[in-house]
Amino acid sequence: MTDRLNALRELAIPFLVTASFRRQARAYAAQYFTPDTQQRVYFNSLAVLVADGYFRLLGFETNVTQPERWNAAYRLWSEANELELTGLGYLECCVITTEHEAVILPSVTQSRYLGYLFVEIANSEQAATLFGFLPASETTDAEIAIADLQSMDDLIDYLALTQEFAQKKITYLRNWLNNIYAADWEPSMRDLKTATCKKKLELAGKVLEMQLSVSESNEELIFVRVNVKSESGALPVGMQVSVPDESDIYTETVIESADLISIPLELTSGEEFWVALQIGEIVLREYFIT
Repeated sequence: MTDRLNALRELAIPFLVTASFRRQARAYAAQYFTPDTQQRVYFNSLAVLVADGYFRLLGFETNVTQPERWNAAYRLWSEANELELTGLGYLECCVITTEHEAVILPSVTQSRYLGYLFVEIANSEQAATLFGFLPASETTDAEIAIADLQSMDDLIDYLALTQEFAQKKITYLRNWLNNIYAADWEPSMRDLKTATCKKKLELAGKVLEMQLSVSESNEELIFVRVNVKSESGALPVGMQVSVPDESDIYTETVIESADLISIPLELTSGEEFWVALQIGEIVLREYFIT
């Protein structure tokens, strides 16, 4: 666990807590009535302002400058712990200390939340560290060990993929289970639990067929099988089919004559993923949400 914490700390982002951050956080916290709430809101607001400063440096747009965001009368649903990254969604900012070994994930009220960002505030209140994050797929009200957080590098990769999804055409696989199909996907097979559709793709002069089978379990898990084959003959040697695998990428490569690549996936409801086909330097991606 110590090695994991050390690795997280090496990738953490130190950030200055300016006097203006402290003034703004105190002014907002003063709108609440009890000392305990004021203190909690103050530190959470510092975390949001630190996160806002960091993401603005990276070129993201946020909602922090909107006046109503800092008016408690407008915020019956939240104490303003969240930071909106415009066009992408919300990060829930959580304050931790160096003594924390675990944290309970708070419930979130935003429908487009991206996940949890953990910010360590120094005792001096003059410095902070953006320590790590957890994606939106984690269960709220669950206790998570600090050592199990993902790094800030992982967060940037996660946001880059989310940004990519926001700009691409997405196929919603749950629709297939309800007999709703996009025009470019042809229904292939159907039974009580599974829907299968296929689509022709052209890549590097080759005509390929991608086929996805989708089924839903009783545990809110979505099972997807990705099949890729050539319209005529074997798949080209060296061709790769890749899918995201948690924080990594899983790739199948055609190393000898083969007619089919088949990859099973177990996903949560509403999870984003992609399938990438590559021949040589040419890459084609299809984007999906379960």
